[in-house]
Amino acid sequence: MNSLTKEEISTILENIESGEKSSVLGYFSKPFRVYHGDRALFIKLYFPVNKQKYISRIIGNHNDYIRELRHAGIKVPETIILSRKTKGKHQLVIIQDSFRDDELLRNRIISEDLDGVKRLCIMVFDEMLRFREKKNKDIDIGFHPTLRNYCVHKNELWFFDTFPPMLMDQKTLNRLIIKMSPHGGFLKKIIPPGLVNKVTDEYYNIDTMFTGVVGSCCRLRPDDSEAILEFSREYANNSELITDDEKKSILRLLVRPPQLSGIWILVRKLSRNTGKPNINIPISA
Repeated sequence: MNSLTKEEISTILENIESGEKSSVLGYFSKPFRVYHGDRALFIKLYFPVNKQKYISRIIGNHNDYIRELRHAGIKVPETIILSRKTKGKHQLVIIQDSFRDDELLRNRIISEDLDGVKRLCIMVFDEMLRFREKKNKDIDIGFHPTLRNYCVHKNELWFFDTFPPMLMDQKTLNRLIIKMSPHGGFLKKIIPPGLVNKVTDEYYNIDTMFTGVVGSCCRLRPDDSEAILEFSREYANNSELITDDEKKSILRLLVRPPQLSGIWILVRKLSRNTGKPNINIPISA
C-alpha cells in the first residue's frame, strides 16, 4: 500500500470525531473502520493528554517499535501515528491499512474446523518463537501475539496492534500504562505498577504469551478446549526453541483452559473496550 499524503490524512481527520470512540483508559483504544475512497483504514484514537513533549516521545518510540518488529520478521501493515490538537490537549491518532472481517484471526478461529484452528495456532506459535530468535537482543522489547492482534492475509500473519509501543522494559511500560490513563491518579492508589505485571507478563514471557493464545482459543471454542489443550501441550513439548523450564511452566498452566486474570478483566471493563473494529464511517476521497 502507498503511504497517505498529508492532504489525505487531513481529509480523514476532518471527518472523524474523538467522542465516544476514544477509550477512557489511555493505552487502549476502540478501533473503527473508515473508508477513504475504496481504501479501508482502521482508526485508533487515544485519550488526549496535556504534554506535547510526552506525546512526541511516544510517537518516536512507536515508530522505532514498528521498525524493530519488521526487523524481527513481523509483518505490519502501513501504519501512521500522529497527534492532533483537541480542546487544548494532544490526542494520539493511528491510521492503518485495514483487513476484511473474515481475515481477522479471531474470526478465523471461530469459523474454521478444528484442523484449521490447529494450523492457525501453529502459525502464531511459530511466529512468537521466531520473534524471540530474531529480535534485537541488545534492547528491551515486548510483543503481544494474541488472536485479536492478528489477521491472516494471503495465508500470512499480519500483526496490526502496535500500541502501546513496547520498545521498553516491562517496568517502564507498566508505569506508562497507568500514567497515560485519565484515571491514572486513582489507579495508582489501587493498582501498584507491579500488579500490572498480571497483564504485561504476556508481552515479555514465552510461557504466558503461549498460554494467552491457548486460553483465547479455548474461550472461543469451549467444545474443543480439551483438544486444543492437548495439541498445544504437544507443540510445546516438542519445540526445540522452548526451554525445559518454559515447557514445565507451560504444561503447568495448561492443565486446564487458562483464564483471564482479574486485573485484566478490570482493565477491559474500565476501558469499555470491546476489541472489535465494528464502526463503519464512509469518507469520500
